[in-house]
Amino acid sequence: MKEEWIGEALHIAALIQQLRAGKITAEELQALKAWIAADKGNEAIFQRLSDPAHWESELRAVEKYDVHALTQRVMTSAGLSLPATDADTDTDRRVVRLWRQPAFWKWSMAAAAICFAAILIRYVTLQTGEQTPGHKPVINSAFINPGGNKATLVLGNGAMVALKDSTADTVAMQGGSLIAQQQAGVLVYHKAGAVAQGEIWNTVSTPKGGKYEVVLSDGTHVFLNAASTVKFPVPFNKNSREVVLTGEAYFEVAHASGEKADWPFLVKIRRAGEDGGEVRVLGTHFNIMAYDDEKAVKTTLVEGSVNMHKGVNTVILKPGQQSVWFPQTNTLQVRPADLEAEIAWKNGRFVFRSTDVKTIMRQLSRWYDVTVEYNGDMTDIRFAGNIERKENISELIEILEADGRLRFHITGNKIIVSRISE
Repeated sequence: MKEEWIGEALHIAALIQQLRAGKITAEELQALKAWIAADKGNEAIFQRLSDPAHWESELRAVEKYDVHALTQRVMTSAGLSLPATDADTDTDRRVVRLWRQPAFWKWSMAAAAICFAAILIRYVTLQTGEQTPGHKPVINSAFINPGGNKATLVLGNGAMVALKDSTADTVAMQGGSLIAQQQAGVLVYHKAGAVAQGEIWNTVSTPKGGKYEVVLSDGTHVFLNAASTVKFPVPFNKNSREVVLTGEAYFEVAHASGEKADWPFLVKIRRAGEDGGEVRVLGTHFNIMAYDDEKAVKTTLVEGSVNMHKGVNTVILKPGQQSVWFPQTNTLQVRPADLEAEIAWKNGRFVFRSTDVKTIMRQLSRWYDVTVEYNGDMTDIRFAGNIERKENISELIEILEADGRLRFHITGNKIIVSRISE
């Protein structure tokens, strides 16, 4: 962004803010009118930002940014300074926030002007197309939709059934259970007859860009994240309820009662084709993340109690705790869990806490079904944020780019992330 229009954007932002507050002087009003008359694009920007409804939508858009960091970077480029705020006391100044709490908007008039300046700067950036030479703005890139309800069911005889979002049909009979595909991406196993002799195993798999919920024959709910698989018998045998998981899933295990009060639920984790440990429960809610491309297997307990077992290592988790198994060192640790962040995907969000850019991009890669390449060292670039997963990927990348250290180029379903030399 060039210094001349950055300075102008800040000056005009202050004038528009004064006009909105009813405090603009005659001289300032004349200057504002001259700016509006100078270019049709200026007039269009002014009209949009004068519309209260549009102003509110712009506030919501800018809310995704760390307005202080963005404006500070812009003003520094213009040779100006920004008054110190509480944000300057952050211990990790390189962690860019992608959102703010509601209290962030309860500002003084001076802070409100800064917010308004950020909105105008965002507009001018999009209008002028200022960018790194050779960079293609992400807003002009291919439209990559977020994931949705889609999966594949493999029956005991090997037959495959495509599971979609809207149908509500009977799928098949397996092991005395009637399988029905409900609306909103849920597959339900209903008991509907005599229990079959021998075990029949079914498998539900989500692709990249997919998610699905499965209600097992015992009433347990399994929420599959993208690129994940759960394999289970239909029905469960009388000794235990055993499932095999790859990828990530959230479990709401049905409590056993009566004669089956001690009917354990076992999750065998498979990672990179090998044993990733075993989680044993009776009735509880927990999340397991065991993707092959992640450095660790994480089991996060929300309520109840679980026993995590890997090799000679065994730990018992309490609600709010997380076990972490590191395959490279074969070590198993227990630590406090950030429940909001760990199960954010189930609640339709991305939540980042000082998260490195490669970890973020792995999540985006699975949910948006894209591949990612890198140019430059990314090790010290971290972000914090809370963003809905239903956003188009361009919206998220625009936010990441606003920090000024990264540029993204999208070709088809490939994203190239490049570091900008500082």
